[in-house]
Amino acid sequence: MKKRDLLLLSSMLIIALFLSFTSAIFHTTESSNASTNATTAPVGVTTGTAVSAEGTKKAEQCLEDQIKKPVSLQEATFAMLALGMKQNLDDKIKSEEASGCWPKAGCTIKETAQVGLAYNRIGRSTKNIESWLTARNSSTTDLTWYLEIDIQSRVAAQCTLTYDGSEKKIRVRDDAKIEGIPGICFSISPSGYWLEVKSSCFDKKFVISCDQDFVTSTLYQRNLGSTIYVSPETHSASSLGTTEEEVRSKCFKIGTSCDYEGSLWAASFLFKTGNKISDYLPYLLAFADNNEKYFPSTFLYVLTRSDDQYSKIVQSQKQNKFWEISGTPYNRYYDTGLAMLALSTTSSTELENARNYLLSIQTKEGCWNNNNVRDTGFILYSGWPKTVSSETRETAAAVCVTSGYSCGSKFSCLDAGGKVFDGYECEKFGDSCCSIKVQEESCDQKSGIICSSTQQCSGSEVSSAEGSCCLGACQEVQVENICELTAVGTCRFSCESGEAQSDESCGASGKICCKAAEKRSFLWLWILLIILIIAAVLAIIYRNKVRVWVYKIRGKAVTKPMPAKSYTPALPPRTIPLGMPRPMIPRPSPAPARPTAPKDREMEETLRKLREMSK
Repeated sequence: MKKRDLLLLSSMLIIALFLSFTSAIFHTTESSNASTNATTAPVGVTTGTAVSAEGTKKAEQCLEDQIKKPVSLQEATFAMLALGMKQNLDDKIKSEEASGCWPKAGCTIKETAQVGLAYNRIGRSTKNIESWLTARNSSTTDLTWYLEIDIQSRVAAQCTLTYDGSEKKIRVRDDAKIEGIPGICFSISPSGYWLEVKSSCFDKKFVISCDQDFVTSTLYQRNLGSTIYVSPETHSASSLGTTEEEVRSKCFKIGTSCDYEGSLWAASFLFKTGNKISDYLPYLLAFADNNEKYFPSTFLYVLTRSDDQYSKIVQSQKQNKFWEISGTPYNRYYDTGLAMLALSTTSSTELENARNYLLSIQTKEGCWNNNNVRDTGFILYSGWPKTVSSETRETAAAVCVTSGYSCGSKFSCLDAGGKVFDGYECEKFGDSCCSIKVQEESCDQKSGIICSSTQQCSGSEVSSAEGSCCLGACQEVQVENICELTAVGTCRFSCESGEAQSDESCGASGKICCKAAEKRSFLWLWILLIILIIAAVLAIIYRNKVRVWVYKIRGKAVTKPMPAKSYTPALPPRTIPLGMPRPMIPRPSPAPARPTAPKDREMEETLRKLREMSK
């Protein structure tokens, strides 16, 4: 084959491969942009029931498909909370068990409590999990406790403290300050109004009696902290009557230190299974400010139904769409799941806003966060809880309702004079089975007002039958249109082709911020392609020089001046006499043909086939 043909063919192959590579990159980028646009649906438009049902069904199917692959313990746990009993999930959870705790490689409070919630969800016994957790509770010495004795008539009184089989006399003055020697378990606080309880006397019972009508309660504060917390329980007695007080402050520990996040999950699990959790509340409440990254108000609202905790949750929602706590060790999907879990028993407008937002950002398969199993399972469980498959019975919510009872807040049930049945489970995380049906009070009954979507509450917010109820004043808030003010993008109800959704606010318009999707520049590819084409053309034009240059590099070519031609004078023609025989001049035999190498024959055959294919 000629060298020219070889160079030409090589150049054409290089160009063809480069064009194919460039085309593939463009195709991938366009597909990625199309995928991004497909998952960006309208936000701010009310999602109807049919749309919600379709979205949740799609999410459930997506989660079913995702768990066909190998899953981690945490993924299996949250998928079971959403979908119920699935054999492959159950097998994974069982494979990680280590005598009533999880994971077997190193049991933790948090993951054991989460598995307990999943087992409770499918109706499996959790007694061994409850036993393992309660065996790891311990008194916390991180809190300072006080005993308060308040004389109702605001006069001086003589009081007696009885503990450890002995009595100690003290005097409460008319200015409420305490005098006397309270014994080894107490010391008078620096302010003089309370008795500080020594940590060595935690868990002891103290009997108090005074010669005037009185009220007793306990208070606590974080060591070196300034905030004083008052225990929710108070006890009163008439003159010479008695009250009992006890300091019980516990947390869950692995080793010698309290595990705050683990204690949140463990207390929630024990609350769900009907166990007493009041001993854990002082620690959880006092150290909430130090652990905001775990979003403690969501757990504490479930455990206490405190209006303060409710207000913290609803006021921390971002853009009326989702929750994402500063410093969170997780992400907005997980934090939004926690918030929806806490608000699942309320009529909160923030809960509905979050549901609508989540339905608008599902992946094309129907999941969330790039088809993340844990986050998708958590969102389904907290945002759209439903009847799930169980091993031994119907779901607890169905049993509670069909038995003539009602699911609702445990605290509302007790306040209304009902009885809580700990043997039944309810569908929603914060609900308990109550002997009577309790109707949540309206906002008007709670002496509050409902603020519009363009207003902000100047005070705290509480839950009501109509949603979040403002106990202050509703003030008009002009939310800046950050999206368009900063020239980031354009506010629309849905992003157009070639645009991607951004988190910047569009004010109170209910629209989302859309900005042009980032496009990758391929200028360098075109420059490289042009250079290759020019190089190939030049190689063809100057092929002879290129060939010499190549041989020089290989050391096979030597340049030397051509020798001058020598001149030989012509001889006179030689004559042969007539009649003499002509001498025979031997002819040189032809040079033997150079054998063709096998590689050359293969190359010739290949090029011949290529020429035929190109015709």
